[in-house]
Amino acid sequence: MNPDGLLTNLNNSQHAAVSSFADTLAILAGPGSGKTHTLTSRTAWLLAQGLQPWNVVVATFTVKAAREMKERIGKLIGNGMESKLVLGTFHSISRRYLARYGHLIDIRKDFGIADSADSLAIIKRIVKRFDFSIDPKVARSRISGRKARTSVIEEGEIRKPAAKSVEAEEFERCYVEYEDALKRSNLLDYDDLLLRCVDLLRKHPSCVSNVEAVLIDEFQDTNLVQFDLMRLFAAHKKRITIVGDPDQSIYGFRAAEIKNYKRMLHQYPDTVTIALEENYRSSGAILLTALNVIEQDSSRVAKSLLPTHIVGTRPVLRKLAGAHKEAEWIVTEIQRTKGLTGDLLDLNDFAILLRSASLSRLIETALGKAGIAYRMVGGLRFYDRVEIKTILDYLRVISQPDNNDALARIINTPSRRIGESTIKGLLEEADQAKITLWSLVLGIVQGKLTAKTKLKNPTEKNLSSFVNIILTARAKMGGPVEERMSTVELINFVLKKTDYEEWLLEHHGDVHKSRWENVQELITQATDFQDAISFGYEDEALPGIDGLGQEEDSDHLSKFLANVALASEVKKDDEEGSTTAQVTISTIHAAKGLEWPVVFIPATYQGSIPHSRAEDTNEERRLLYVAMTRAKALLYMSCPLKNSQGEETTLSPFLTLPSLAPLLDSKGPSLGSSTVQSMAQILRRNLPTTESISVSSISLPSIEDDLFPKEGKEDAHEKEVRLNSITGGNPTFTMGQQAPKRRRVELRRSISDLEEGTERNWKPTYATTMDRASSFTAAAVGIGMKSGFVGAGCHLQVLKEQSVNMSLQDTEDVEMPSKKKTAEKKSKSLEGQGTLLGFLGKPEPGKPIPIKSQEPQHPPSTQFSISRTLNQPRPPALYTATTTIHPSLSTHRLNRISTNIRPRQPPPSQTEQQSKRNDYVFLSSSPPRPKHPIVEEPVEPPPGLVAKPPLLPLIRPPSVSMHETSIERLKAGNGGSGIGGKGKTLGVRRSMNGWAARKGGGSGGFVPPVMKRNA
Repeated sequence: MNPDGLLTNLNNSQHAAVSSFADTLAILAGPGSGKTHTLTSRTAWLLAQGLQPWNVVVATFTVKAAREMKERIGKLIGNGMESKLVLGTFHSISRRYLARYGHLIDIRKDFGIADSADSLAIIKRIVKRFDFSIDPKVARSRISGRKARTSVIEEGEIRKPAAKSVEAEEFERCYVEYEDALKRSNLLDYDDLLLRCVDLLRKHPSCVSNVEAVLIDEFQDTNLVQFDLMRLFAAHKKRITIVGDPDQSIYGFRAAEIKNYKRMLHQYPDTVTIALEENYRSSGAILLTALNVIEQDSSRVAKSLLPTHIVGTRPVLRKLAGAHKEAEWIVTEIQRTKGLTGDLLDLNDFAILLRSASLSRLIETALGKAGIAYRMVGGLRFYDRVEIKTILDYLRVISQPDNNDALARIINTPSRRIGESTIKGLLEEADQAKITLWSLVLGIVQGKLTAKTKLKNPTEKNLSSFVNIILTARAKMGGPVEERMSTVELINFVLKKTDYEEWLLEHHGDVHKSRWENVQELITQATDFQDAISFGYEDEALPGIDGLGQEEDSDHLSKFLANVALASEVKKDDEEGSTTAQVTISTIHAAKGLEWPVVFIPATYQGSIPHSRAEDTNEERRLLYVAMTRAKALLYMSCPLKNSQGEETTLSPFLTLPSLAPLLDSKGPSLGSSTVQSMAQILRRNLPTTESISVSSISLPSIEDDLFPKEGKEDAHEKEVRLNSITGGNPTFTMGQQAPKRRRVELRRSISDLEEGTERNWKPTYATTMDRASSFTAAAVGIGMKSGFVGAGCHLQVLKEQSVNMSLQDTEDVEMPSKKKTAEKKSKSLEGQGTLLGFLGKPEPGKPIPIKSQEPQHPPSTQFSISRTLNQPRPPALYTATTTIHPSLSTHRLNRISTNIRPRQPPPSQTEQQSKRNDYVFLSSSPPRPKHPIVEEPVEPPPGLVAKPPLLPLIRPPSVSMHETSIERLKAGNGGSGIGGKGKTLGVRRSMNGWAARKGGGSGGFVPPVMKRNA
């Protein structure tokens, strides 16, 4: 083997790392820096230096990573030497040593592995038996955490601490009972595999005296026990290579220790550290933004990332109105990005990374409505499917019948008329007797034991047939080597004895075919694994050590079951090789080590990231850093102003630094030709053709990210867009548009709000019908009314008033009456609107009364407060009948007393008068009448009737006028289309007329209120 050939295609830092002669080497590899390539090249280089593969230990964290590394090493060195390496996950390597040398620390041969379901089932039974109050899942997590932070030597001291509380006593008792249950069933859980291996290597270090080099992948994810394992494996030669990135340490909840790097520097002071800083994944803009996020952590190991790609487009930080809008925006942006890049991208190139899996609901719904296919990462494992798990449980009981939980799951599958209560009773009876369930059942069938649990005769008969299946299979598996059943033959034996296909058809008829295909896939996997062992590819033999005996581990079934139990990745065979492109939805934790051209990170707000229950803020920052560096060309982050529960949110503190502002864009990038070209360059793909872009973008609603407001304030944005589309930026009603239909008056505003008019810009208030009904004011419904609603009598009075106003308007259009001129002159001499009569343009008896100096006197029967009438808190004095008009209204009068009269127009013809009379709408929210003839415009149809109306942007949205109020036109002044426009009345007239009618105005024409002064 030529060592120099292994150093080709490496950059300077990778070359230095691979060819280093340092005994202890730390390679700090940032995201996308070629970590796996460097580690495999380092392994191959060490073998090229003369090291034997069976003396080299390579530990990874996933089965997938171990397979990939083995394949890469095989391509580098060839000759099948990669299969001789002690390569795998920490758990699988530990199991290999325990299988060979476990007898040295009293571990029985052919021990089983308790998976997470087994552990939880055991703890549930313990909690129920002793009536503990502790939650089983919490107890399991605490037990795992304790084991991950301790060692077997210290375990005896920890298991019997001085209890400080009832909860602590319960947990300690639960821990002891759990360990005893595992021991009776000859089971080791995942944490025990590591702990017991540490125990073995400490007591018998000669087991690893042959090891010449140890290489650890993803070192930042190791816990204390794994750190001890590394040191014990390398105890003889002390040759260690670790590869990792402290900035990507995100598994603190699994007891991962980010401080292990500093521990290594302390334990091995001669460690050489080499940083891989050249990034081959992400654009320069994405890397720069990610570095600005992670560098906020002052305690991190200082290192940088250098982009090898062009700058590209800036990452996006998008604000949306709410979580629903955020989901819709993600869908529209996926469609826009895919549409404007032609055949450059497909759905497989998009990923949505979530801090919590619970955030996927709205996004899945939005994708489903849009007809976009997606897949969930981290779903149900292939081996956890019910039809697969049942067969595996049969194999586990055949291999290790003392496995109580596996036995309990299959004892009545297929049905043997053994009920759940009977099974639970047998389990409880076995636990109390401190024996296994198999020992109890076997004793009952053989007549050696009498069950306390009542068993009917058919039940005992069926139980006997079940025991015969297990005993027969064990006999066939334990015979002479040449007569032993293989794993595949055992599976077929179980399928035949249980009539498994018929049982699937009976219980899963609708999906029977797919489930049976999964069973056939399991047989195929068992065949492949068996062939791999036969050809030495899965050889788990360890080199012989002088003076140290090894146990035989030739049982293929136990190896196969261990491989299944330690398989960490999710395998969905129906998706593998599928031609259907799908968007990936994944948690950030599950996405580590993966990459996509386009990445979305939703819910970047306080409480989501950093998570509300997170204890380590720095780890949460690293989590965001990991998510950002999964993206190659485009990175989208979004923050809804309200979460899915409707609660207001605050942007994540990781994204609020001023230095980040110029690095982030507030909306999606414009995907022009230059942007698409840079994306193709980053992805190393061919540039899409113009024809493909034309075809893929033809149905896009917009080629820009402008379907949602830029800052998330949807109401304000939509109103601005509507006004600009109608008036070109000037919100007036002088463009000849049709007057809107009569709408419910928005009566929620107070007169005092006028002072804030400029600041608030008079945004419309959206409220439900009941909200508006409960907020009617005295000025709106009339003085003296005892209800918050307008009665039928008041409506009749409004019609009379409307008739009078229309007549007055017609008269004013023809000529200027002397009465109006007199009132107009008088209004100019007044300072403001001193009284209600002055506001209405009516003559007053005597002198004008200055504002706020005197108040009109009302009969006692008409004086009231809103709080008494509407059972609401008392409003400001401006809302009472005894209050004068607010000064802010002093410049807004009706036409008859206006100080700013429009230029006189020529007298209209009779036809125009009739047209005006027909178009008149008596409402305070009515818009001014246009000066020019009204041009009919098409009315926008209700949403949903037209799939893609071609002229939708050109049609005036009806909501412009729906939410336009009289107050908004008050702000427009008396000119143009303001309140001073002809024929317009303020809502106060309606209220005052109602008061006049109740005061005894009679049923005749309009009678204005008469105000009397005290002498």
